[in-house]
Amino acid sequence: MTVTAVLYLAFSMVDRVLWVFLDTDNGRMALVYGTAAHVVNPDKRLQHGYGGDGGLLKTTYTMTGEPRRAGPSEGETEYHIVYSRFGTVRAPSLDGPSGRLAAAIASVEADPGVDREAAEKARKTIDGLPQTLDAVAVVEFVHSMSTKQLLAFNRRHEICGGADISYIYSPSFYDDSADPASLNAVVWNRYMIEDPIPTELTYQCDTEPEAALAEFRRWVGLLDEGDDLDEFELDYAWLTDTAKEGVVHGLVVDRWELADLRKLLDDPEVRTVQLADVAFDIGAIG
Repeated sequence: MTVTAVLYLAFSMVDRVLWVFLDTDNGRMALVYGTAAHVVNPDKRLQHGYGGDGGLLKTTYTMTGEPRRAGPSEGETEYHIVYSRFGTVRAPSLDGPSGRLAAAIASVEADPGVDREAAEKARKTIDGLPQTLDAVAVVEFVHSMSTKQLLAFNRRHEICGGADISYIYSPSFYDDSADPASLNAVVWNRYMIEDPIPTELTYQCDTEPEAALAEFRRWVGLLDEGDDLDEFELDYAWLTDTAKEGVVHGLVVDRWELADLRKLLDDPEVRTVQLADVAFDIGAIG
């Protein structure tokens, strides 16, 4: 028993010494992998995380979040990103979105063209519901938009950038003959970046797409080819090409009123609107 205790204490001391002197770079882990978790999990409202002592062979980054629903919060869940000293990453439950919002995002294509049937179906669905309902939805464009085109779109509809709108920079991908065979959609909002030195975000309403793209390109520029993004179904080349192209294929909107979504369907640039969730805003009653 005494020998066991001594060995345990000795191992713990070595562990702590190595923990102090090894370059674990927790800040970069948060910036790279914490942000990657945000990018591929738009179905969750993830909060900024915090690092923890993972021991000799690994370090842990913990994030909390709740499902992105139109109604009241359903409570938060903890998610852990585990980074090993061998450079591999494991992030259970953060490998991609799930549910109706995931399905709506997965249906977004690059330059799909006009679909009058889909647009009419969306109109009938929205018109059949109270227009004051809050919704989480995906707005799909007829053609990919450059930043200049998106600025014009935002001005037409008086859209002000913020936490309730994210940009789909790249649709999801699947091809079993390719390597990797599947990749998650790249969904971006400037609130997503996990910066070890938080910066205050200044929005300028309809010019927000310019700032969002600049911030996305900054984040991608910090990545290395050796970063293990497999757990998030992302790829270094995929991200760098997406950042270089800089176009938007659709929007993920959070808690917009149905009346505002309905107006977008009259814009020829909008292919369709897919509702992921709707709910009454209880706080607005009374």
